[in-house]
Amino acid sequence: MLMFSKAAVMAQNDDAYAQDPLQSIPASTRRRLSPYAKLLMRGVLQLLEHHPQAAKIPVVLASQHGDLHRTIKLLHELAADQPLSPTQFSLSVNNAVLGQLSILLGNTAAMTTIAAGERTFAMGWLEASLQLQQAPEVLFIYTDEPPPEPYPEHAALPERSFTFATLLSREEGCPVRFETHQAATANTSLISAAEHLQRSITQLQATQVELCRDNQRWQWHVGG
Repeated sequence: MLMFSKAAVMAQNDDAYAQDPLQSIPASTRRRLSPYAKLLMRGVLQLLEHHPQAAKIPVVLASQHGDLHRTIKLLHELAADQPLSPTQFSLSVNNAVLGQLSILLGNTAAMTTIAAGERTFAMGWLEASLQLQQAPEVLFIYTDEPPPEPYPEHAALPERSFTFATLLSREEGCPVRFETHQAATANTSLISAAEHLQRSITQLQATQVELCRDNQRWQWHVGG
């Protein structure tokens, strides 16, 4: 499956910024963002600096866990027989952060969320590439955090919090061919694959990026 990427960015919690991209968000809105939402916004805003048209196109967000830290807090309150905050509850669903992003950008295009276990990154990329059949450009975002206690032993991905965002296009940018194969191989690092993919797209470097999860191998052939 051939597509093109006009840009790709990575954002992590320990990144240093001369000027934090979140400063462009009104303070009243910024205060309501969870750490998960802030991480996603940082990645998107970095990409928009050079590609402002991406603020008005379809968006696909892939996240294995979503804002799970917020959900866990709500579950603890429920277990303690405490009243739940309607605002916190409404923001705990997987597509809530896309609602916040839509309002921030004034984007009325279609927005989709994907959660597919250890295959989430690849399935999100697949969904975004399929949406290119209907739209000339699609913004693909992957954001995740390590799950809080008591879940790490049951769901180890990702190794650390990060956002990957790329502007996919039907016809312009760095060519990327995406394919998948069944393979009984050991799991490989998601964040290493995402960093390699972002670096290859940014540098227009001809290379192959591979991710193995859950007995499946995905390959991104970049450039060439």
